[in-house]
Amino acid sequence: MLRLINVHGFFWLLLAVPAIGMTIGFLRDPVTAFDLIHPSGEFSVRFMIMAMMISPLRALFGRQRWLDWLLARRRALGVAACLCGLLHLAFYLYDMGDWGMIAEEALIFSIWTGYAALAIFVAMGVTSNNASQRAMRANWKRLQRLVYPAALLIALHWVYVDGETMGMIVHFAPLLLLETARVMLMFKRRSARSGTGAVTG
Repeated sequence: MLRLINVHGFFWLLLAVPAIGMTIGFLRDPVTAFDLIHPSGEFSVRFMIMAMMISPLRALFGRQRWLDWLLARRRALGVAACLCGLLHLAFYLYDMGDWGMIAEEALIFSIWTGYAALAIFVAMGVTSNNASQRAMRANWKRLQRLVYPAALLIALHWVYVDGETMGMIVHFAPLLLLETARVMLMFKRRSARSGTGAVTG
């Protein structure tokens, strides 16, 4: 099993399992579209958070084999987040079934925040390849950094659509703690360097 999970194709298939399961359920009974809106969105968020946690983990623990393993698969996690987000949108559109109402709801804060986050996901997903990275150069990294405002938009979308915060907090808390620890470590290292420079001077 350990050897199998190291095969990139198998890892992609593993990430696709939730989407495949939800799609099969929908095709068997389209009425379930409403019930699939939330879980498809949750899986999108989970994959996004997993991908975002890799950088702060590397900053805190340095080069580790398991982190290098995750880093090599971060692109797959990001694409999985994008595809689950598109599936989330597809279930929502099917459930609504009225383009007039869909257009009206798109202007509501709780809804357009989701559209905006998904637009960022799609832009990142489409350019998540070596050719785009070479062509875009520095702009590619700038685009990737938009995942942070996308995460904020998703958090707002989640809270305002569901009307509760606990589910969002449970999902985002590990990432927030890691990012906070990374920032604290960064300031600590800067202070140490400044102190060393002052003593040397």
